This record gives sequence, structure tokens and C-alpha cells, in this order.
Amino acid sequence: MKNNKIYKIDKNGKKHRVFFVWGLHIIWTGSNSTVYLHEPCVRFCNSKLIMGNNCTATFKSSRTKLKKMELHVWSENGSLEVGHNLLPNFNCRINVYREPNLHVKIGDDCMMGPNVEISASDAHCIYQTTDGKVLNRGGNITIGNHCWLTSNVSVFKGVTIADNCIFGAGANVTRDCTIPNALYVGSPAKMIKENVNWSYHFPEGDTYVQ
Repeated sequence: MKNNKIYKIDKNGKKHRVFFVWGLHIIWTGSNSTVYLHEPCVRFCNSKLIMGNNCTATFKSSRTKLKKMELHVWSENGSLEVGHNLLPNFNCRINVYREPNLHVKIGDDCMMGPNVEISASDAHCIYQTTDGKVLNRGGNITIGNHCWLTSNVSVFKGVTIADNCIFGAGANVTRDCTIPNALYVGSPAKMIKENVNWSYHFPEGDTYVQ
């Protein structure tokens, strides 16, 4: 296991090599992988990051804390990009693993309830016994800006999610959700309402005024 590195990126884009990230346990299982932390850096608490061969994990500048997250980035040549100010609850997990060249990108100002799981691969192979054809190849995941994945939401391989989407508790997101400002629920997740948005705070009255 050689040539694994951690860099902090300052506001001018200059890289500074570091060797430890407080609150983040990094396990290097391969070589030539890099973690990038943009300043002001996201804070970690009891989180774990597993890195494989030729992988990258990028965390944009943030004023939030990633607490008890488990991040698996050991797809060969795989990557994880976390946007500005991701706000997760406890026991959230992101899986970029098993198959090569998989990528997960999470936009800015997203929020996750407890027990959210995002997986770019099923981890194990399902194939036809007649000809050996693989039936469940992985796929890249892209989550737009300002999306809210509430408790126990699962996002599966190959999914793209538009900006400002909300997913109800226990939703299983198995296909693209390309309509922005929409509410999705169920398994598989289906859109039930358009022209909605969300905020971290309730207004004093009955109407949210931007």
C-alpha cells in the first residue's frame, strides 16, 4: 500500500499535505488513493473512510459535522465527492465499492436523516445460469443540490436525483428522479407532489417567506 495521501486545499486552491484527520479513521486497503479536504474543512466525529486502489474522496468546504458516517471508496478508480455543508444524522453510509470505475457525487447543502444508505453497487453478483450474463452491474450516483433524504432512505446504483428533492421515510430510490422541487415516497420511490422545497427551520407563521 503505497502513495496514499491526504491534502487540505486552502481558499486559493493550494494543496497542503496532512497525515491525520481528527475524528476520521482512514483505512488504506490499496495504493495511489487521495483524500481532499477543502478549507474550511468539514468536521468529523467517529467516522470511518475505507480507500482502495486509485480512488479519490473529496469533501468540499463545510460548516457541518459528519458524525458516525461509514464511507467505502474501494471501487478501483472510483470516487466520492461530497458537496458543501452536507448535514447527515447518525448511521449514514455511502458505498462506492466492488466494481471498478464507480462514482458518487452529492451536491451542496444536502441533508440526510438517520440510517440513510447510498450504494453504487449491489456488492455481490447476480447472473443468468444459462449464459453467465451479469444482471446487476453497478452505476454512478448523482444527487443534486439541497436534497433531503429523510430517515431510512436507500439510494441505489445508477440513480440521478434533481435539485431540491425530498424523499419520505423508508423510500427506496431505484430510478432517476429528474423533476426538481418534488416530493418522492415509497418503494420504489414515486413522485407525489411538485413545486415544493424545504428549509432547516420552520417560520413563525404558516407561510415560509424566502
